[in-house]
Amino acid sequence: SSFLSVSTVLTTITSKIHDTFNTVKELDKSMTKQAVVTTSTVGDLWSQLPEYTKNATELGVATKDVYDATTLYVQQGLDAQTSLGVGIETLKMARVAGMEAARATDAMTAALRGFNLESNQANAQKINDVYSKVAAETASDVAELSTAMEKTASLANASGMDVETTTGFLAQMIETTREAPENLGTALKTIIARFQNIKDNPL
Repeated sequence: SSFLSVSTVLTTITSKIHDTFNTVKELDKSMTKQAVVTTSTVGDLWSQLPEYTKNATELGVATKDVYDATTLYVQQGLDAQTSLGVGIETLKMARVAGMEAARATDAMTAALRGFNLESNQANAQKINDVYSKVAAETASDVAELSTAMEKTASLANASGMDVETTTGFLAQMIETTREAPENLGTALKTIIARFQNIKDNPL
């Protein structure tokens, strides 16, 4: 009995050591990716581990996910601190919508750039708040709204619509038709373009 207990403990310890080693390897890989596109060294990024871990714990994601999300925004030209802020909001979107972090990054980028909003944490939080509030009050969800928005954001903004109004239109279309959000985003884009044509040339 004692032998089996010791064996179990040793097996558990070995497993934990192996898991920890793999986690460190994955973290180092993520940090190296970020170091390549910034002036930071891998050592600098390791020194930020407590901050990244704290954010990861609050979001309920792996620390590696926070580094990866931040790197995607660094690659877009944002500084490290701004990238971290936008990355945190993107991971919130990913958690709420059940999306992969990379997919949520595409959706967040499309909304921010489509409406000519500066890429920072405040504007990313605004996008999250709009999607979440509208989704809570309609038969749509954040994933559907963000996917549809990717198709229509830039043209909606060019026509003078804001993110709140556009999200409201998309939610109504999703709720009413239950069509694929990609199709509805394209449909709204077509509708806006036609109204724009009428505005430019009423006859």
